Amino acid sequence: MGFLLSPSGRVSRRGLWLGYVLTFAVLGVAAYFGDRALAARGAVVLPDQLIALQPALDIVGGPLVLAVLVLVPWASAMMVLKRLHDRGFGGMLLVWKLVVLGGLAWLMLNAENLLPGDAGRLIAIMALVLGALMVLRTAVIVLFLAGQDGDNRFGPDPLVR
Repeated sequence: MGFLLSPSGRVSRRGLWLGYVLTFAVLGVAAYFGDRALAARGAVVLPDQLIALQPALDIVGGPLVLAVLVLVPWASAMMVLKRLHDRGFGGMLLVWKLVVLGGLAWLMLNAENLLPGDAGRLIAIMALVLGALMVLRTAVIVLFLAGQDGDNRFGPDPLVR
């Protein structure tokens, strides 16, 4: 599990698909059935101090699913970072992408306040399309393109045994 939570090193496409996607699919299914078993026994009872969290717990399904969902964003960022390392890119690329996507999201949500009417809607649509293209490009790089051959500054080639 430490492999999924650490930002250092490189990971191959196969490592991403098997080590990350498959791991969280299995964890998610196991957590779902574990929560159902706990609920059937009446074992999930929140203390009075946390009773305000009950609606959120009901939405996600239970404490085990919630624990998996807490790990997913961090593990996702770490695996994307490792795939970028495998392609020879540093972590600042991921940071800049997140900053730009945040700015585009803000622009999309506030465009009609900045420019009322059709101009604001056009700006919002352009921000949405640009953000979608950025995400698509990153997804192609991370999910489908091969990494650099041999060692690079982020570590040894994950395909060399």
